Amino acid sequence: MKAEQSFDPTFPSLSMSSGILPQRPDAVPMAAAPLSVYLEIGPELSQMASAAQTNTLAGYRFLDTRGNVIGGSAEVGLSLAHVEEVQRALDGENVSVARLRIRDTPEPALYSFSRGARVRVFVATPVRSGDEIIGAVYISRTPNHIFRFLYGERFTLVKATLFVLISTGLIGFVFWRFITRPIHALIARTRTTGSNGQRWQALEHYGTREIETLSLSFQSLTERLQNQQDALKTYTAHVTHELKSPLTAVKGAAELLAEEDMSPSQRARFIENIARNTKRMEELLASMRAFSLADQNALDGESRLNDILPDLSSRFVPMAISASGANSALPIHADTLRIILTHLLENAQQHGATEVLLAASSDAIGASLTISDNGNGISDGNRDKVLTPFFTTQRAQGGTGMGLNIVTSTLEALGGALTLLPTETGTTFKMFFKARGK
Repeated sequence: MKAEQSFDPTFPSLSMSSGILPQRPDAVPMAAAPLSVYLEIGPELSQMASAAQTNTLAGYRFLDTRGNVIGGSAEVGLSLAHVEEVQRALDGENVSVARLRIRDTPEPALYSFSRGARVRVFVATPVRSGDEIIGAVYISRTPNHIFRFLYGERFTLVKATLFVLISTGLIGFVFWRFITRPIHALIARTRTTGSNGQRWQALEHYGTREIETLSLSFQSLTERLQNQQDALKTYTAHVTHELKSPLTAVKGAAELLAEEDMSPSQRARFIENIARNTKRMEELLASMRAFSLADQNALDGESRLNDILPDLSSRFVPMAISASGANSALPIHADTLRIILTHLLENAQQHGATEVLLAASSDAIGASLTISDNGNGISDGNRDKVLTPFFTTQRAQGGTGMGLNIVTSTLEALGGALTLLPTETGTTFKMFFKARGK
């Protein structure tokens, strides 16, 4: 039984840095006949070369130590000893070269799918028995043309193409389903919202969390703008209606003043009516302007009660204004806070308050400011109406019912809120501001 032999294969490599060599020299007659041992194994080697060529499409030549072709697929009985790579292989070197290939026949019409390359690769490898070189194997192969290679891999390429198309289709569907369609729906909502009084309608599918956040931001913005627009329209209609009475009175008094047979007391009374109704109209127009500019006056910033307390105390001298947490930071500009507190203190003063306590505090959730007075308070029947635009119990004294609504609009523009707290005596309002980034 023969001992099992181990093989250490040598993988030839080809570097194109040396360029392409000229066409290989033709085989020549042998200078000396091969030894008998080579002649005996030559036919067997030729059969092996023929079988291998069927699978590899390569040409095989088996050489003795003199460079004679003793077997193979071509040039058997001739010598290749004068070929450079063969001589280097017989000297013990593994050689791979690319040589120019000149065809004996015209190039085929279907060049892309043929072996019509203009170069040929030659590999010469020494055959050793122990440390002794006993011959060489000389292999030649026409490299696959790129198009022929692609043609040979056509089924693999078709599979890869189908995979790419299916993957692209799935990615496109996911992109359309979760990004493109929600964005187009969001664009359609922004175009239709507000036209013909149509309100914002939530999307059926948001797709991604980011688009949902964006949509909810648009919804909040449009609702706030629509609410402000509706309130401004309502207030404008209310002011127009309210202006008719003093305007009619002024017009009538002016016509009566034109008469010559009017006593001085009557003339003075009509002049007083004109002044009173003119002041009423000025107050209505001032309230309308303040309401329309509520958002513009809502300046971002930070302030403390200590920043504005001296000014408020000087403006409302009859009332004793005290504060707790005066150094607590509130996320509102000092000018905006001054406007808000001015409206609230005016209401307190009109309802008989002599003392007002301002209490500020802040925590991780947000900041708050409580305004408590010892005035007449708000009746149970009016508590649900006091924050309604145009509601006032001081209409005879020129009240417009817009002071608290201006405060509410300003706070909403800053992301805050105004609430009326239940109390046994007096009135207590609480302003709340969310913490930054909440």
